[in-house]
Amino acid sequence: MKLWRKRDAEMEKEIQHHLRMAEQDRVERGMSQRDAGAEARREFGNVKMVRELARDVWGWRWLEDFVDDLCYGARVLRKNVAFTLAAVLAIALGVGINVGIFSVLNGATLRLLPIPQADQVLSVNQIFHGHSPRNVHNEEGFFSYSEYLDYRDHNHVFSGLLAYEPFVDATLGGANKRQVIGTLVTCNYFEVLNAHPAQGRGFLNSECAAPGQGAVAVISDELWRNSFGSDPSLIGKTIVLNRGSYRVIGVARPEFTGTEPLASAFWIPVTMQKSLEGDRERLADDNMSWLALLGRVRPGISNEQVRADLSVIAGRIDQLHPGRTTLFSIEKATFFGKPEERRFLIPAASVILVAFGLVLLIACANVSSLLLARASARHKEIALRQSMGATRWRLVRQLLTESVLLSLLGGALGTLLAFWSFAGIVHFATNHLPKPLSDLALNIAPDFRVLAYALLVTLVTGVVFGLIPALQASRPDLNAALKGDGASPGANKKRGQLLRGTLVGAQIAVCMVLLLAAGLLLRALLYAQRVDPGFDVTNVAQAFLNLRAQGYNEAQSETFVQQLRERVAALPRVSEVALAECAPLSDDHSGDSFSIPERPGEIAMEYNHVSPEFFSLVGIPIVRGRALGPTDWRDGSAIIVTESTAHRLWPGEDALGRVIREAHGQQRTVIGIAKDAQISHLGETNTLYIFYPAGPRDGARSYLLVRFAGNFIDTAKGFQGVVQSLAPDVAVDMIRVEDNLEVWREPSRVVAALSGSLGALALLLASVGVYGMVSYSVSRSVREIGIRMALGADSGQVLRMVLRRAMRPVLIGALVGIAGCAAVSWILTKMLYGLSARDPLAFIAVSVFLLAVSLLSSYLPARRAVRVDPVIALRYE
Repeated sequence: MKLWRKRDAEMEKEIQHHLRMAEQDRVERGMSQRDAGAEARREFGNVKMVRELARDVWGWRWLEDFVDDLCYGARVLRKNVAFTLAAVLAIALGVGINVGIFSVLNGATLRLLPIPQADQVLSVNQIFHGHSPRNVHNEEGFFSYSEYLDYRDHNHVFSGLLAYEPFVDATLGGANKRQVIGTLVTCNYFEVLNAHPAQGRGFLNSECAAPGQGAVAVISDELWRNSFGSDPSLIGKTIVLNRGSYRVIGVARPEFTGTEPLASAFWIPVTMQKSLEGDRERLADDNMSWLALLGRVRPGISNEQVRADLSVIAGRIDQLHPGRTTLFSIEKATFFGKPEERRFLIPAASVILVAFGLVLLIACANVSSLLLARASARHKEIALRQSMGATRWRLVRQLLTESVLLSLLGGALGTLLAFWSFAGIVHFATNHLPKPLSDLALNIAPDFRVLAYALLVTLVTGVVFGLIPALQASRPDLNAALKGDGASPGANKKRGQLLRGTLVGAQIAVCMVLLLAAGLLLRALLYAQRVDPGFDVTNVAQAFLNLRAQGYNEAQSETFVQQLRERVAALPRVSEVALAECAPLSDDHSGDSFSIPERPGEIAMEYNHVSPEFFSLVGIPIVRGRALGPTDWRDGSAIIVTESTAHRLWPGEDALGRVIREAHGQQRTVIGIAKDAQISHLGETNTLYIFYPAGPRDGARSYLLVRFAGNFIDTAKGFQGVVQSLAPDVAVDMIRVEDNLEVWREPSRVVAALSGSLGALALLLASVGVYGMVSYSVSRSVREIGIRMALGADSGQVLRMVLRRAMRPVLIGALVGIAGCAAVSWILTKMLYGLSARDPLAFIAVSVFLLAVSLLSSYLPARRAVRVDPVIALRYE
C-alpha cells in the first residue's frame, strides 16, 4: 500500500508539473493566466483517465480493483446484517463439518508418526505376484525375520531399518494384573525412530543377539503412571508379562505411543517372541509374513531409488521361491499407511467425505438462493453500473468478490467451530467403539494440511454458491431497471424462478439422500435390538482363554483347561460348560479354503472347533444326523455343517455322508446338519460354516462357555475364584454372551448418530431454503396476488396457488433423492444386519416426514399472501 501511495504521489507531481509547464509556455506567448490554464488542461486531456492508464502500465491495477471490490463488498454486507448473518451461519455449518471430518481423516491417514524428522521415515511393504505359498501372521505384505536381516544389512538407501510385530497381547502380572497390548521390536527401534525413552535407555544390540536372551522391556508412560504409580525407582526392577520376568530398562516419552494407531504399553526385543507369546518359533520361519518394516532414508534419496535398491535384494530372495516376484509399496510412515489398511480406509473415507460434502452442497444452494433474491433487489444498482460502462465481467467479479468475502467469514467461523468441537466428537465416538479400538491414538489437531483444506474449501464454496447468482444478476434488462420497474420483466422473472426452484430441488434431493441413509441405519439399529440370532444368549457367559500367549506350553494348557472345566461345572447354579474356538457373535472368526471332491474350484468357509456340549448349551438343534460325540476329536474326520451350507454345497441332495476336503488335502465327513443361526455375523444366517470337534489341544486358545441360573455377577465371581485358585498369574475376564451383540450394535449406534446428525443439519438447511424461496416468491408476487383477489379469488385459492408453486420443486427433488438413495444404498448393507437396503418402511416414513416439513416451511410464508389487502397490493411495486 505504501508503494502504491508513493507512486500515485510521484505521478500526481509529474502531471501537475507538465500542466504548469504547458500553462507557463502559453502565458509567455501572450495568453492570459486563466485561458492558458484551460488550454493546457484541454490539450492534456482527462487527468483521471491518464492516471488509470498509467496504473494499467504498472500492472497493479487488478490488485487495486480487488481491494476496492473488497472494501465495497464489506460495506454492502455491513449494511445488510440479517442477510450476512444468515449466509455466514449456513456456510459456517457446511464448511465446519467438512473441515472437522478432514482433520480426523488427516490424523488417521496423512499425519506422520509423532517422532523427530518423521518425513525421513518410510513404511516398506511387500506385494507378491505369482503363485508361491506364504505363511501369514498379521498381514501378507509383512516380512520374515531373515528377510528383514537381509534388507537391513544389504541396502544402500537407509541409515537405519527396523522391524516390529504389532498388537502383541500380554497379561501384566503382579498386584495390578491387566491385559495389555505391546510390540516386539528389533533392538534399533528407538534409535532409528529417534524416539529415545524419557527415563532409562533403549535396547542394546547384544539384547537381540540370540533368541530368548533379551528379557528386558521399555514400558509406556501410561503404563508407568497407571499400573506402577509413577514409581521413580522402577528402572532396573522386573515386571511380569505372560508369566515371564522382564527387567524394565526404560520408560517412553509421554507423547510416544508406538508406530501403530493402537497405543503400545510395552516394547520387548523381537528375539523374545517365543518366550513372550508361547507360540511357534517365528524367528526361524523364512517364509512367514509377521514383521512390519520402517526405515529412515538417507538424505537426497527418493522413493524410486529406495524401491530400486530393495528390488535388487528381493530378486535374490525370489530365486529361492520359483514363480514369485516381489514388488514394494514405499510410503511415508503414518498410523494407517499399510496397503491393506488403505484398501479399507480409502473407500470408507470417500463415502464419509461425500456424505459431509453433501451438507456443504445444501449450504451452497441455500446461500445461492439468498444471493439470487438479493441480486433481484439490487437490479437497479447493477443496471446503473452497466449503463455507465461497466463490463459484464467487471460486474461478475464484483459480485464474486462479495460472495468470496461471505465465504471467508463463514469458513473462518466454521473452522474455529470444527477445531473446538470435533475433538469431543471423536472422543465420544472412540469411547463407544469396542475394545481395543477405543484406545486409538489419533492426533486431530490442525496442521498445515487441515488449514490448507479449510482455505481451499472456503474459496471453492465462495465461487460455487456465488457464480450462478453473479451470472444471473449481471445481465439485467437496462430499460426496465432504469425506469425503476419493481417487477422483474417476464423473461428474467421466469429465469430467476427456475434457478431458485432448481436450487431448492437440489437441496431437497440431497437432504432426502442423507435422511434416507439415517433412516435405514436407525431402522437397522432397532432391528438389531430385537433380532433373534437363532440361538439362546440368555444366561450364557463366556471367558476367553489364550494360554499360549500367557506362556503355557501344550501340556500345561491341556491340564489347566481340563481342571477349569471340572471346577466351573461344579459351581452352584452352573448347568453346562462347553469349549468353542470362536464364541457366538464375538467377531472372532476362523476361515480357510475348502473343496468338494466332485466339484472343481475352492470355496471359502468359516469354521469353529467346539466341544459336544456346545449345541445344547447355546440351543442350536441338530436337525439331521447326529451331534458330535466325546471321541470324535481323536481322528478328526467328523464335521457338522449348517442347513444353508448343506443346501448351497449340495443343492437338492442329502448332505449327510458327503465329504469336504481341506486346503492341505485332509477329508472330513458330514455327520450332522445344524439349524441355521446368526452365530458368525449378526443378520446373516447363510454363512458357509463348519463345526469341528474340539480336542484337548484346542483349549489353549478358546472360549469357555457357561450356562448358569440366577445372578451373573455371582457366577463371574465364582469363575474368578476358580481361576485364581488354579493359576493366580492368569488374567481371564468373564462376560455375558448377550454383550457380544453390543460389538455389532455399538458401531451401528455411532454411525447412526453421526448420520442422523448430518440428516438433521441437512433438513434444517433445506427447510430454511424452502422457507426463503417461498418468502421471496410471495414478496415478488404481491401485485399478482392483489389482482387475483380483486378479480374474485378467495384466500384458499391463493394459498393453494402459492403452495402448488412452492411444492413443485420440492416434489421433483424428493423423487430424485429417493432414486439416488435407492441406487447407492448398497453401501450401507454391512451396517443393516439383514435389513433390506431398500426397506419400504424407512423410505416411506422419511419421504412423508421430509415432505411434511417442506410443506410447513412453505405454509408459514404463504399464509402471509392470503392476508394481502387488494387495494394496497395493486399499488405495490
